[in-house]
Amino acid sequence: MKTATLALIIRKNEILLGRKQGSPEIGEGTLNGPGGKQEPGESILECLVRETKEEVGILLDPTKVEKCAVITFYVGETPDFKVHVYRADTFSGEPIETESMVPAWYDITDIPFERMLESDRAWFPKLVQGATFDAEVYYRERAKDFLSIKFHPFTGE
Repeated sequence: MKTATLALIIRKNEILLGRKQGSPEIGEGTLNGPGGKQEPGESILECLVRETKEEVGILLDPTKVEKCAVITFYVGETPDFKVHVYRADTFSGEPIETESMVPAWYDITDIPFERMLESDRAWFPKLVQGATFDAEVYYRERAKDFLSIKFHPFTGE
C-alpha cells in the first residue's frame, strides 16, 4: 500500500484546487488539492510540504497545518493508498501552474464537485466544512468504478 498526502489550502472563503495533469495514475483531468506519494525516508509532513511546493508552488509551514482525515482507498478488498489529509490557511507564495497541476481559487460555497473523482464528492465537502474523520473508500479499479465509502471516528493514523 502506498502512502500519500493531500493539502486543503484555504484563503478567506476560497479553497485552492488544481486540475491534475501529467498524472495518468490517478485522476487525470479532475480537480483536487495538491498532494502525492511519500518518498522513502520522508515523514508525512515532509511529503505534504514537498508535494504542495512541487504541484502548485506554495510553501506550507508544517507547524501550522491541521491533520483532518486519513482515507484508505481500496481496489476491491485490497488496500491501495492511505492518504493523510491536512487543512492549511497559513502559507507563502502564490499558486503557479506546473507539470502536475493547473491551480485556481474556488469559492468555498461553490466548489465544482462534479469535476472531482466520484468518491471525493462524498468526503471532500465534509472536510471543507471542518469535519475530521477516517474513511475507507472502495473502488472496483484504482480511482474507477466507485463502490462505497465508510466513515469512522478520526484517529489521525
